Amino acid sequence: MATSKLRYWAPQLATLAAMLCGFLSIVAATQLRFVEASWLILLSTFLDRADGLLARSLHATSEFGVQMDSFADFFDFGVAPAVLLFIALTETPGLPFASGQGYALALAASAFWIGAATFRLARFNVLTDVAPDQSLFNGIPTTLAAGLLVNWFLVCLKYAAPGNPLGAAAQFSEAHLFGPLQLGPGAWSVFPVAMLIGGALMVSNLRCKKFVLFKSKLGSATVVLLTLGAFVCLLLRVFPEFMVLLPSTWIAFWLVYGQLAPRYRALPSPPLFPVGDDE
Repeated sequence: MATSKLRYWAPQLATLAAMLCGFLSIVAATQLRFVEASWLILLSTFLDRADGLLARSLHATSEFGVQMDSFADFFDFGVAPAVLLFIALTETPGLPFASGQGYALALAASAFWIGAATFRLARFNVLTDVAPDQSLFNGIPTTLAAGLLVNWFLVCLKYAAPGNPLGAAAQFSEAHLFGPLQLGPGAWSVFPVAMLIGGALMVSNLRCKKFVLFKSKLGSATVVLLTLGAFVCLLLRVFPEFMVLLPSTWIAFWLVYGQLAPRYRALPSPPLFPVGDDE
């Protein structure tokens, strides 16, 4: 009996490793090491994917694993990104977020992000078994939302102009795939708004396709190769601008197509608050 349960350890260890990355990211953020903090959150997205693959391949899925993964997602993709962005925006001299309305906006956006991630995960846990189409998400998953937010933050750090107070271009030794692009301090004003929009997308009923293979072999091969390339970049901590392209394109496409295509538009939307008689 004990031997048969050993296979459950692999996905749980991956989940714990993801949580460790989230914790170390918060530590790095408090020490103003924003590039390292960002890479750690992105690594946790990879580990979050890995624990699901391990559970399915080892036939080690369990209700305990589901709950553990949900708690890890809350910490890694709710708390850690909010802490990173809040500290980076409010503790960097020269940005308009240290006090006053800017500080209030950064604080509100970070708090809203955590609340939205919590709401999203609780709602997903309740509705996952009753979804009419298991290949679709209703609302953007926390992993994808947090990964995009932090990945774009990392891209902005890499492409910050010399006078940008939150720049970290010197920490990226690889080539610049976006060419001579340079971002000024105004680029950081986008992030509180992005957190508010991202939080709203997490709790919405907008349909987004899960990452699945296409019927076309060429399309499937393209997605697999791009994904593998992104994982290699993640492990080597290079080319964040390459890593961000596939998920950004995917979500932009499905946020439009998933709402307009007749086959998806005809699907019923789950309740916003799945409680009581609405469950």
